[in-house]
Amino acid sequence: ELDELLEKSMVVNGRTKDNHLFMDTPMSDDQVGWLLLAVSLIFLTTCLSLLVKVLQSVFRGRVAIWMQSLSNLEFKSVPYLGDYVLVAFGIGITILMQSSSITTSTLTPLVGVGLIKLEKMFPFTVGANIGTTLTGIMSALASSNIKVGMEVALAHLFFNLIGTLIWFPLPFMRAVPLGMAKFLGSMAGDVKWFPLAYIFVAFAILPLIFFLLSLAGAAAVGVLGSLLFMSLLAVLILICLRTTRPHVLPDSLTHDPEWLPETLRVQKPEKPQSTGIADGGL
Repeated sequence: ELDELLEKSMVVNGRTKDNHLFMDTPMSDDQVGWLLLAVSLIFLTTCLSLLVKVLQSVFRGRVAIWMQSLSNLEFKSVPYLGDYVLVAFGIGITILMQSSSITTSTLTPLVGVGLIKLEKMFPFTVGANIGTTLTGIMSALASSNIKVGMEVALAHLFFNLIGTLIWFPLPFMRAVPLGMAKFLGSMAGDVKWFPLAYIFVAFAILPLIFFLLSLAGAAAVGVLGSLLFMSLLAVLILICLRTTRPHVLPDSLTHDPEWLPETLRVQKPEKPQSTGIADGGL
């Protein structure tokens, strides 16, 4: 069995078929895969960091004013028409780039430097999520099994369209994802390691837990999954009430431990006010 795997190995036997970077190295396929994963992540984070610095230096002066007016498009006669124009713009840009990641990763730093409002970034993101489905449709049309490919591509399309219809048209529904984004941003500002912990828990720990529950059977998913879901929901409701309506909670749930981040505190620390007179100026 080992000999059969070695015969199929790209690294070990690729030299007889094609040339590649690791052709003359003793590395296995797994070693090469982990190495390329680490290198790609390093390049990705480095490029995104440099992109932020370049955008901060480019978007200044007249360019900043022009970009700000274009991105924060509004029509006073029709209040929400500008948002739908931005959705169409996000769809068009993503279709041209063939990637929603390029659209969102390019515009996100502009929100960070204050050129684009968070409320205007939301339509861009919605448009990018819809526009990226065209890539799947084009791939399905070029596949050998068009029927199955189109089923997957259309499922992707309608998933994004239904999500858009739920969260975008009604202004009070938009407040939910926008409020969550502001909360997570405030937490990231208070706790530097929070973004990494959030990514690790949301995209690794929780999926792994539910995957293991699925292997245990339907009963385990129903009982333990429900308990986990209700616990997470209770924590979210408690955080929401502490930050918005602390007066409805008992005193035991409004206490602020010293280790608690500022975003989660009921009593926000007072910021020092400037008196306009330097210390010792009299």
